Amino acid sequence: MEPLKKRDGQLINNWYVACLSKELKKKPIQRVLYDEPVVLFRNPAGQVTCLPDRCLHRHAFLSQGEILKGQLICPYHGWIYDQKGEVVCVPSEGPDIKPSSSLKLRPYPCVEQDGAVWVWTGEDTPPESSTPWRFPEAENKDWKSYFMVTDFENEVTHLAENFVDVPHTIFVHRGWFRDEKAVAKKVPTTVETEKGVVTVTYFQKEDEFSWGAKMLLNPSGHPMTHTDKFIMPNLTRVDYTFGEKNGFIINSQITPISSLKSRVYTYIAYKLPFFGSLFRPIISFYTRKVIEQDVVIMKNQGDSFRFDSKTTFRSTEADEVHKEIERLRHYGMKGDDKLFTYAGKKKIDFWI
Repeated sequence: MEPLKKRDGQLINNWYVACLSKELKKKPIQRVLYDEPVVLFRNPAGQVTCLPDRCLHRHAFLSQGEILKGQLICPYHGWIYDQKGEVVCVPSEGPDIKPSSSLKLRPYPCVEQDGAVWVWTGEDTPPESSTPWRFPEAENKDWKSYFMVTDFENEVTHLAENFVDVPHTIFVHRGWFRDEKAVAKKVPTTVETEKGVVTVTYFQKEDEFSWGAKMLLNPSGHPMTHTDKFIMPNLTRVDYTFGEKNGFIINSQITPISSLKSRVYTYIAYKLPFFGSLFRPIISFYTRKVIEQDVVIMKNQGDSFRFDSKTTFRSTEADEVHKEIERLRHYGMKGDDKLFTYAGKKKIDFWI
């Protein structure tokens, strides 16, 4: 299997979450993006720098060093890097020798917002029009939110398909997300693709969660509306709205690590009618249980790709959203302008 960076082609020219803000404190940390280890650290003002995690001298991991006055010190021979990636001190050369200006690591563009640190993984600098995703309702005080970080043994395309796939819920999340004893219902659905976004709208008047989830999220029994979105290159957003004011959002950002390895930063926001802050431990437990079930089935699928990576899937009408995700990801890999000019709309029915 060829390296993920090569297979993803032009998709590397995007912003990906490297860590949560709360994970980056006084010590440097290492993350892996597209098979490349990077080191992240803060200066005294709290600003974030991201550099390749490899000292120019003897290639030790800089992330295992320390921070002094906002500068990164290699743990092997003490070379010191500033926030621009420049070597400002080589201790063995003595205090009066200024290091060569050629001793420099290329910093990765990074942005910290909404509780996450985003890194641009492309070869060139990001265009001015390109900005990281904003997590929904992150600045709305009426909504509560939190993150979950989960490692998966699978890749972005397949994870995105899983996160907006309704038919699997009755099997993978049996008893947790859908009631296994419920009578199967036909679900009229519209799948629309436009400007790099796939939107799935469900027209099921009596759609509902399992009994436990309903009591937690919608105790008043308001009519529930459900929409799913895939947003290029690696985001999914699942919205459940109860009545006119309350809702539950699951927004997943999938960071590519290497072949069949991804880290998912799941942002969950909710506005409930009663005691929303008190429900946090319960909701956290519930969502963690559901995601862990997805981890298992995604490993199942990922393990099969280790034997044969060809994706000659056999699809039915219920897989229309999967096909649209694959289409957009393919355009993105090739750098095809159709990524944002292609538009499609299809009405389908499936049963759950």
